[in-house]
Amino acid sequence: MALSNMFQGESSSTKGANDIPAPRSDATVNAPPPEQHRTVAGFVSEAPNARYFFDSRRNGDAADTELCRTTPEGGRSCIKLAIASAGLFKSMQSLGFYCALPAEPTRTHMECNRISQIVDQRR
Repeated sequence: MALSNMFQGESSSTKGANDIPAPRSDATVNAPPPEQHRTVAGFVSEAPNARYFFDSRRNGDAADTELCRTTPEGGRSCIKLAIASAGLFKSMQSLGFYCALPAEPTRTHMECNRISQIVDQRR
């Protein structure tokens, strides 16, 4: 007896495993535009061990974000980018940064530190 005959009233046109769409690649989800990623990489290369930050709430999904870093003199150096905050987050991760919200619940900006710096501080 065939399996389809065991279940009365069931359609024989059930979907097989090959009918499931392939999952989207992580590389395509929130991927930053290549020219914007190059701008971020160039800015970061000027001071690779600086702490970077951007406001993740202010711009939402708009492609308008400001990436800043703290300068040795205590000031700020910033660039404006035509990229959504999720894309900037992914761009910074690909450059070896760990980005997270600060511990204070009222703060909405993302802080990014180079991963090797974080490991060195914990030793």
